[in-house]
Amino acid sequence: MNLTTSARCPICSEEMQFSWETVNIPHFGEALVIAGVCCCGFRHNDTILLTQKEPVRFTMPVTSIEDLDARVIRSSSGTLRIPEIGVDVEPGFSSDSYVTNVEGVLERIESVVSFATRSAREAESQESVRRGEEILEKITLAREGRFPLTLILEDPLGNSAIDCERAVKSTISDEDLAHLKTGMIIVDV
Repeated sequence: MNLTTSARCPICSEEMQFSWETVNIPHFGEALVIAGVCCCGFRHNDTILLTQKEPVRFTMPVTSIEDLDARVIRSSSGTLRIPEIGVDVEPGFSSDSYVTNVEGVLERIESVVSFATRSAREAESQESVRRGEEILEKITLAREGRFPLTLILEDPLGNSAIDCERAVKSTISDEDLAHLKTGMIIVDV
């Protein structure tokens, strides 16, 4: 399906064109890709997955530098957990899908924790600064292969994966499934 629509730009109010196209994305399945660019430079892009699979959990021990290269495919409904550092990355309404590796996941987390730690420092919240610095130190050690951790990727819509022989794929219990966020509104008809 290819479709073009127009709407007013939220920045300059000029009319801008949007392209809507369905594509098949490896590991994610069929998706609707929406893209629009305004003459003022404003851009809007979105990818909406149109497929749903069985809920899935991948668990991978990260114990060496080589493990950092394992491919991570996170859909917009995937939740990432690293229990050893107390980090859960849950989907929200504007969650992005991405393909990266374990090191890329750690870099994303490091970026958010660094920002939060700086903000806590400005707010003079010593406990939050201490906690942020502790997480950042553990991430640094893990990237050097000196702090083992576990990467858990859970997806109630089954569109995420850790593509590595060391990753263990399992089902998610109904009880655990009830607590997972999807990051989007799901209409069951």
